Amino acid sequence: MFFEHPLIIPQTLEAREYQVSILETVKKKNTLVVLPTGMGKTPLAIMLAAERLEDFSDSKVLIVAPTRPLCAQHEKSFREMLDLPKKQIALLTGQIPASNRYFYYKNCRVISATPQTIQNDLKTGTLNLKDFSLLIVDEVHRAVHGYAYPFVAKKYMEQARDPRVLGLTASPGGTEERINDIRRNLFSEAVEIRTETDRDVKKYVQETNVEIIKVDLSKELIEIQTRLRKSLNNKLIKLRGQGLKVYTRIDLLKEQQKFSKILQSDKRPIYFHIVSWCAEAIKIWHAVQLAETQSVHALEQYFERLAKKQDKSSQRIITNMKDLIAKIKDLDEEHPKIIMLRILIRDELKKNPDSKIIVFSHFRDNIDKILEELGKLDGCKPIALIGQSGERGLKQKEQINAIKDFEFGMYNVLVGTSISEEGLDIKSVNLAIFYDQTASEIRQIQRRGRVGRTEVGKVIHLITRKTSDESKHYASNRKEKKMKKILRGIQEGDKRGLKRFI
Repeated sequence: MFFEHPLIIPQTLEAREYQVSILETVKKKNTLVVLPTGMGKTPLAIMLAAERLEDFSDSKVLIVAPTRPLCAQHEKSFREMLDLPKKQIALLTGQIPASNRYFYYKNCRVISATPQTIQNDLKTGTLNLKDFSLLIVDEVHRAVHGYAYPFVAKKYMEQARDPRVLGLTASPGGTEERINDIRRNLFSEAVEIRTETDRDVKKYVQETNVEIIKVDLSKELIEIQTRLRKSLNNKLIKLRGQGLKVYTRIDLLKEQQKFSKILQSDKRPIYFHIVSWCAEAIKIWHAVQLAETQSVHALEQYFERLAKKQDKSSQRIITNMKDLIAKIKDLDEEHPKIIMLRILIRDELKKNPDSKIIVFSHFRDNIDKILEELGKLDGCKPIALIGQSGERGLKQKEQINAIKDFEFGMYNVLVGTSISEEGLDIKSVNLAIFYDQTASEIRQIQRRGRVGRTEVGKVIHLITRKTSDESKHYASNRKEKKMKKILRGIQEGDKRGLKRFI
């Protein structure tokens, strides 16, 4: 069954029961919609956009999404389904001069843009949102303090003549407090939640098989791990001796920031030592992560960069670990995950040469190594998808082209950082491999959502035993279960008319 509407191109938009049901709510109220990945959040947004553009004939629609590739994807979807002249649907970014963006704001009916672009144009007066009858906020789990979404939503509610806000996400976060923060920031009057087990959703959910593969560090890598951990613990003991409660990398970053600020007005020597110890501990912590969960190549590259830095903490690490760094350089083996990854992808492509595979890896140096190793496999055509920052970063156009080339089959393995996790609708991905683990339930859901969109998919977690891989994997699973329990509670409360949001 297709959704029929004067502004929808016939037979382009499937009308699923749960989408039509949710549509009745979002037409009447600002709504936070939580739907499993791949269950049609964008089609729902297009349905509502058509309704608003018809009800308010001179109005416009604004879609904001966190990355340019995702914005481009929305522009493409709206062009394919909305029965509007193509020139009235535009993709805007900060790369387009503000004077040109003003032209688009004035003449287009649908704008897809990053929130930072919209925030800047609202501040300069290039944009006024009075004529926009709908604001669609995608990946709304970002609608927390410090990001552009709350500012854009607030301005929208202040300026729009006929406001309506639709927030979309698959994973709003693991606490009711965070979910309610998002609702406040988006002025959400209602919540519509569906999970994979709901009757009206279940029949559309493709099965995803999950497999955990564990590897062990070699004797040589265990020796490197032990030396790095001992050095890290020495720094933590010094800091705890000064009364600092430092147990995680986040703790270290917070204490470093706090004492750097104190030093602006109080120059006591011990505060200089604390800032320096924090800096060393953070750097060593990163080295531990690379050794345990990434690759020898990534670890070696990291120490080479530290050696080029002039700050005291970097130079102390290089001096104190000269023998260890030499040992790493002389190592003639790679991390067992690299070896296992080659085997997994070789076997997958041998079984199905048409497979499309995504590999998630957090660190760029490691992605370089993965690309090098996979490039040696017969039939394997890997491509990287990374962010814009740094010398080797991909420009936004290059990111979009990488996704298109992967979709069209020019490449069959996409190796990506976190930019490849969020929202991208890449069809027919058979296999996702989590090269490293994340403690975030949001990121885990986003990663897993890249497979099984049109057919049965598979997810493989590569985990190094007795490392942070294990604790992060179990933490994200625990948080995801908790999040679903909270969402079900909110859903049941709404059904019974219980107010859980103030």
